[in-house]
Amino acid sequence: MDITTQSTFFSTLFLDQIVAGGLAFLTFLLLTAIILVFLYMLLQWLKHYKRENYALGFVTLMIRLPRDTEIKIDAAEQMFAGLYSLKNSGIINKFFKPEHIFTFEIVALKEELAFYVSCPQEIRDLVEKQVNGAYPNANIKEVDEVNIFSEKGRVAFASLKLGSSTYFPIKTYKDLPTDGLSLITSALTKMGDGEGAIIQFVLQPTGKGWQKKGRNYVSSQKKREADPDKATYSHDPKEMESVNTKADKPGFKMSLRVVVNSPQDYMAESHLNNIVGSFAQFASPYNELKRGRIFLKHLFMIDFLYRYMPLFGRNTAILNTEELATIFHLPNKTVETHHIRWLNAKNAPAPNEIPQSGLHLGVSEYRGEKRQIFITPDDRRRHMYIVGKTGTGKSEFLKEMILQDIEAGRGVCAIDPHGEFVEDILQLMPPERADDVIYFNPSDLERPMGLNMMEADTEEQRHFVVSSIIGLMYKLYDPHRTGIIGPRFEHAIRNAMLTIMYRKGSTFIELVRALTDSKYVQELLPEVKDPVVKRYWTDQIAQTSDFHKSEVLDYIVSKFGRFVTNKTMRNIIGQPESSFNIRKAMDEKKIILANLSKGILGEEDAKFLGLILVPKILTAAMSRQDIPMEQRHDFYLYVDEFQNYATEDFAVILSEARKYRLNLIVANQFVAQIDEDVKNAVFGNVGSMVAFRVGVPDANFLQHEFAPTFNEIDLTNIEKYHVYVKTIVKNEPVPPFSMSLYKDMDTVKARMNPKQAEMIKQLSRLKYGRDRADVEREIQARSNL
Repeated sequence: MDITTQSTFFSTLFLDQIVAGGLAFLTFLLLTAIILVFLYMLLQWLKHYKRENYALGFVTLMIRLPRDTEIKIDAAEQMFAGLYSLKNSGIINKFFKPEHIFTFEIVALKEELAFYVSCPQEIRDLVEKQVNGAYPNANIKEVDEVNIFSEKGRVAFASLKLGSSTYFPIKTYKDLPTDGLSLITSALTKMGDGEGAIIQFVLQPTGKGWQKKGRNYVSSQKKREADPDKATYSHDPKEMESVNTKADKPGFKMSLRVVVNSPQDYMAESHLNNIVGSFAQFASPYNELKRGRIFLKHLFMIDFLYRYMPLFGRNTAILNTEELATIFHLPNKTVETHHIRWLNAKNAPAPNEIPQSGLHLGVSEYRGEKRQIFITPDDRRRHMYIVGKTGTGKSEFLKEMILQDIEAGRGVCAIDPHGEFVEDILQLMPPERADDVIYFNPSDLERPMGLNMMEADTEEQRHFVVSSIIGLMYKLYDPHRTGIIGPRFEHAIRNAMLTIMYRKGSTFIELVRALTDSKYVQELLPEVKDPVVKRYWTDQIAQTSDFHKSEVLDYIVSKFGRFVTNKTMRNIIGQPESSFNIRKAMDEKKIILANLSKGILGEEDAKFLGLILVPKILTAAMSRQDIPMEQRHDFYLYVDEFQNYATEDFAVILSEARKYRLNLIVANQFVAQIDEDVKNAVFGNVGSMVAFRVGVPDANFLQHEFAPTFNEIDLTNIEKYHVYVKTIVKNEPVPPFSMSLYKDMDTVKARMNPKQAEMIKQLSRLKYGRDRADVEREIQARSNL
């Protein structure tokens, strides 16, 4: 082989080796790239393969602020800076653990605009604390998912992204002349019937890569401008300053979506364009938010519904905390858009002194922290007053407390002027306490229970009964003390009652007979031990002309006669012995449920029976002075619409009932319904006050009780099942606070047992009621009819 041939051979061999090596290197690079792509895809899959389960674990929280809030936009920047702490730390977490995602949303329906945050349950506490840290007066409440869609609705949607590189900033609130939120919310409030819109900000803390790119960009531009051969002097120094400024603050990866639903396509598109157009105000000389292309629309809607962050970063942007605060923050009083869901009544935390056991009242929710509220037996002895409009939750609150007392084995009496909550209590009654129930139902005509007001064992009790009956007559016929019932009436009724009460078993029937039958009075006088009462008949009445006698006595008879001639009432108040001994019921911790439904009995009859029952309970409590204090079991008297049964004697007893272990829980709708003396006694003696939503006149009065924590506006705007509480702890007052009464009504309804209620009614009527025929026969014999 000659030299030329050898040279060609080795050259060819060398080239072949180079080519082979190159091909091997290219193959290696290709395989490496494929492996890297595969590993990247695998890592992405590992981070996102459970994202459906992750998304389904989201909770939706509505955020509301008081209408007069003055908190500025920079508070939102503080909030986002705090939320950045959710970012994963550590190499392993960075590659294998998905970053936490949360969303802020502005939702618009017809005449309604609300702000929400949604996040996984596991980070809920942190999110709530950050929101409350920035907005101390914010109310955060878990709500159901908001649905803007309708069966025949047409949907339009858009996704917004940055128009330039991520490190270029948009305008922030520091650059805008007014609050940019006003323009966004104005576009949202144009929703009509069957329309809705959502602006969804899906956020995820991101790393520092975008900041490095921004700083590298600035550094390269500065180097280029520093080189005379390369300098063009075409770059704005403010641009580089703005890039550095943006890079100085942490950033979030953001997917910004707008979805609109409307019955017509053109309206959906119109609303969408208006909303998207409102983001044009944030365009700076360097960057803007503009629509991104959506290739797979069904995947977009899946991402929207599940609040997914798009895979591979399509249609996403990176904004720092200042930029985010600019495009999303909670409104303050400068945002005058109509229909925003403001917090109409503020919250306040429960004091630390609140006990951790006792009767459970509700839950204090403040700044993301929940605290169970209890009241001790000793503090309950100072009584409780509950006030609030109808439909605000008073009856449910009463029912819940009554059931707790029953389940704890305590003695209870509940007087219900509507008959609804005592019926519910019967259905929820623990079976082991069924035998303790005394169900007083005046509408049970076949087995009426007796209720004799005239029962009294001591002289003191007799005078209290007389005073109660006089108060009853004033309450029914002369509530404003106009003189319809005056001193002559009082004098006559007092002496007539004291006369008949010396004969055991006397009732209203005997009272009417004594006022109309002089022979019957003569029959009674030998039994009367009080000489003053005797002389009323022998001296005063005997020397009174028939005309003047009838003028007074006939008037009294006309008032009591309607109850005696009404057969239903007569069979109750005409029985010589009450069907149940209230003192015994107190000592034995019985359950008295009085169904005084005005709808069935009539308002006057129901009130009359209540005005008999309440004094009998108070009389029974006073009789406990014959046993030591430690032997007096607590007995809880619940009275709804108590103003119907509150006489002057009620006011007196309110201040003394504690020592007899009679604990009152009274409720009504309006403060103005209460007589002045009773009102003074209530507000001067009750230890606990619970206010549901009230009207303006009551709020004006009550604000002095709840000041300075709550004012008149708060009291008139409390939500249903929310209350303000003013109470005592160890007999010392504590600052007022807010409380919610939410419970699972479905669970309560599932526990209700109508058959059990009916069985308890039958058991009670058989034990305490009497056969109607026997009652009527007895009354006829005593009346000489």
